[in-house]
Amino acid sequence: MMEEGLLKQVLIEQKEIIKPSSEYIERELIKKVPQFHKLKHIVVITGHRRAGKSVFLSQIIHKYYGIDEVYYLNFDDERLVSLKCEDMNRVMEVFHILFGDKKVIFLDEIQNLEGWERFVARLYNQGYKIYITGSNARLLSSELATLLTGRYVEIELFPFSFREFLIYKGFHIDDMVKQKTYYKTETKAHLRKLLDEYLITGGFPENVRYKESVILRKLFSDVITKDVVNRYKIKEVKTIKEIAHYLLSNSSKEFSYNRIKNIYSLGSVHTVKIYVEYLTSTYMFFELPRFSHSLKEIHTRIKKIYVIDNGLIDAVGFSSSPDIGRLYENLVFVELRRNGADLYYYKDKRGREIDFVVRDKRSVKEAIQVCFNVNNDDVLKREVSGLIYGLKELGLKKGLIITYDLEDRKRIKGYDIEFLPLWKWLLTLGEE
Repeated sequence: MMEEGLLKQVLIEQKEIIKPSSEYIERELIKKVPQFHKLKHIVVITGHRRAGKSVFLSQIIHKYYGIDEVYYLNFDDERLVSLKCEDMNRVMEVFHILFGDKKVIFLDEIQNLEGWERFVARLYNQGYKIYITGSNARLLSSELATLLTGRYVEIELFPFSFREFLIYKGFHIDDMVKQKTYYKTETKAHLRKLLDEYLITGGFPENVRYKESVILRKLFSDVITKDVVNRYKIKEVKTIKEIAHYLLSNSSKEFSYNRIKNIYSLGSVHTVKIYVEYLTSTYMFFELPRFSHSLKEIHTRIKKIYVIDNGLIDAVGFSSSPDIGRLYENLVFVELRRNGADLYYYKDKRGREIDFVVRDKRSVKEAIQVCFNVNNDDVLKREVSGLIYGLKELGLKKGLIITYDLEDRKRIKGYDIEFLPLWKWLLTLGEE
């Protein structure tokens, strides 16, 4: 157990850190908190490192409680590296000594405390309202899910959306969307310019502020080292880093476990699957399954890979110049994933493809194609043809094509096709 004086210092200093700051914009996800904060349920906030989880906790504290009404502990503090689960009784005693009796506790980056699940379960049974954050998508596949089935709710926090990026830049998004002032020539031009910036730099808050790619390269290194190599005790460090680079450089593309096995001379496809699972558990990557009505085929068919943020692709990937079409597609995926869509891609035996198929329970409700270069007749014809064929197979009557700047509606071969600029789609998703 760490020395009591140092523990008191850490707890007091951490309380100072979570005080409100005008540097940060309010995250739009905070609108979801009211439905949770009055419940007894544990609120689990997961997401990528440096996506803003600690700031988000601070915003919850100050909007719904007050700094003097809660306990706060960040386990990512290097001074707490030796802290064990059996030490937490003493930590709670020190909290009580310093700040009095509280019944709301915020536990930040809790995956750094081995065996945290039973500690949290005990606090829950003692009547605490608990908020926890973690940088691992498998947080809830752990013992907590067994110990507290039905007693927690989960919130996923992503880096800034385009809307939040614009808010940071000074836009009043709600007014602009409500009044449709984005159609004004000057406003529209400004939006397109900022979308071009966001498309490359992404939405990690620190990078939005400083625009230094070294920030994202360091973040990539920290995730691989702390959240993969150290957590899962990986011995082939060079190989796991190379696989991560490979996936970054092939975002929005199909990828094969077998091909990765051959490229990096790994012993089995199973090893590749495990490594990819470790990487996706950090929220850096997402696998997108190919649509099928057969669950077995969904699990066994080749998947696509997407990245949490375009900034990582630009800063860390191997490409010498950005592939705008792929960045568009990756951005659309992330926004759909942010909004909780049940996503797939569609591809038939002849290679005709729909980028995104959105399913609602057992039925398909939407088909989305991403086509940056609509001025190229051959490209547009291919994308429209693939969409229409897929609509027929999926039993849909309409489809959406997300473009650079084309906004239109057309009736093509009996199907309603809507063309919508990416900037407008990002602004109005869920609004209309």
